[in-house]
Amino acid sequence: MDVIPSAAAPVVRLIEEFHKLPGVGPKSAQRLTYYLLRAPEEEARALAQAILEVKEKITFCSICENVTDRDPCLIC
Repeated sequence: MDVIPSAAAPVVRLIEEFHKLPGVGPKSAQRLTYYLLRAPEEEARALAQAILEVKEKITFCSICENVTDRDPCLIC
C-alpha cells in the first residue's frame, strides 16, 4: 500500500488499520484517516467508543447467528 512517506507513524498505522476493513482500499483508508484528523476530537472519540462498545457488548446468537446483545437473542 502506498502511504505518504513523510506521514507520522500513528497516521500510517491508522491508514493500515482502515485498509484492513472489507471494501476499504488504500485511497479510502487515507481519506478516512485525514477526515478524522480534521474532525473535532469529540467526534473521533465517539467513533472509537462506539467501536469498543460493539466489541464489548454485541455478539451473535448461538441459535440463529443474529446480531444481539444477549444469547439467545430475543427472537429465539
